[in-house]
Amino acid sequence: MPLTSLRSSSSRRDIIIVVSIICILTVIISFRTIYTRDGSWRRPVGELPTFGNGETKTPSESEETTKSKAPLPVVTSISSVAVTTSTSTSSTLVSSPTAAASVAITGGCDGFPDTKDILVVMKTGATEAYDKLPIHFMTTLRCVNDSILFSDMEMDMAGHKVIDTLDEVADDIKKDNGDFDLYRLLQEYHKLHEDPRPLKEGSNGWNLDKYKFVHMLLKTYKYRPNVPWYVFIEADTGVIWDNMRTFLNKYDPQRPYYFGSPTYLDIEFAHGGTGYIISQAAMAAAVGKHLDIATKYDKDVQGICCGDRMIGRILLDENIKLTKAWPMLNGEKPITLPFSKRHWCQPVITMHHMTAQEVSEVWNFEQERKAQGITTPLLFMEVFSHFVKSSLLSTRADWTNLSDDITYTPPSSEDPDRSYNGRTWAELGPIERASPESADNCKAACDADDGCFQWQQHDQVCALHHSIRLGESKRGMQSTWVSGWKMDKIEKFQAEMGECKSGADWAGWGR
Repeated sequence: MPLTSLRSSSSRRDIIIVVSIICILTVIISFRTIYTRDGSWRRPVGELPTFGNGETKTPSESEETTKSKAPLPVVTSISSVAVTTSTSTSSTLVSSPTAAASVAITGGCDGFPDTKDILVVMKTGATEAYDKLPIHFMTTLRCVNDSILFSDMEMDMAGHKVIDTLDEVADDIKKDNGDFDLYRLLQEYHKLHEDPRPLKEGSNGWNLDKYKFVHMLLKTYKYRPNVPWYVFIEADTGVIWDNMRTFLNKYDPQRPYYFGSPTYLDIEFAHGGTGYIISQAAMAAAVGKHLDIATKYDKDVQGICCGDRMIGRILLDENIKLTKAWPMLNGEKPITLPFSKRHWCQPVITMHHMTAQEVSEVWNFEQERKAQGITTPLLFMEVFSHFVKSSLLSTRADWTNLSDDITYTPPSSEDPDRSYNGRTWAELGPIERASPESADNCKAACDADDGCFQWQQHDQVCALHHSIRLGESKRGMQSTWVSGWKMDKIEKFQAEMGECKSGADWAGWGR
């Protein structure tokens, strides 16, 4: 065969191979789905499947494999659409059906618990989203079946869709309302593709944040009305999913449950940053029957401090009271947890105020346990042993160990009647009165207190603590901070508590 014919044949073969590859990639891109380890199909965040007629459809029961018998609603168009479930003849307007979608799994999820009956709802703010969300895509949200992200600005983070929670707040609520100054500025930044992070300093983000809760609750139900369990967390919340799974297995989502760590104002409600869990029955009663809750409650939000309080109000209006799940759902993190009998044999489900590094470190610790074949619930005892104990010293300079159970400082003219654990300054003993003067004196006061595990001294203040906390650095501060721990007493306490051989205490301390 002539050389030119060979070259021609080879070229045609190369063209055929290239065309075949392009066709395969086109099919993959068209479906935009991911086949997971359990045999189910999962879509990337921010997308719903597109069918041949150009319409979109929310996930069916077979896709999500939830325990709810009612299928999720069918979306009939891609922009502003009516959503109808097979169990109801009423329809509800949904302005952005493509906003709710699942987190893609890219591997590393062997041994991850089944979360098909759980929807994870994560709230953040645009000024912190790029700092806090990426680590969750690699850890907290990496292997969960379904999640929705809410913020105060619409965002697309490398394919992860973030919903603007506040775009449907009524104009009469936003107009002339200083709480929405940041929101209006964020929308301008979004149009101009400006980085919103510099707006964090000096902004009234906290005042704006409280308006998100009601609309987040409403939109979550509109997008996913038939999920057995709704887990609401924030971008600085860490989750131990094995423990979450075990905890939820103890309850029936067809009964009205509202779990959380209790906070008290005029009512008792779940602390938002710690995370709270609402069952399908509770969501249907509080939201499904009252799709006008935003109109009903938005005006009330202006007069309160906190949006999580409004969630408690909405549920309480349906006679759904908080079921306390503390300390399992916890507002602290490894370096701030007060380790004691109340934080030892209990399982850890959530922790709060977590930095990206801390979220990663806890996730890595979970993976290490699984690699070692450990299947028992992760307890506070283990968090202490892994993250805290090795960093405790008899004395550490430039450090606060967050001691604050008893604080000794001489009374001032501004506070002449200051109380010291129920006593006046004159009623204190000489060791206690001398304790603010130096680190050695503060240590002596701790030694004289049978319940004291640790102490800290700075600026004529001595503080003692009756549990064990690690704390954080005060390096570079103008004033001198010195902290110390009673190492012998901590060793004795740890030996007395043992390894929790009687098992995990799932009851907690707040029921």
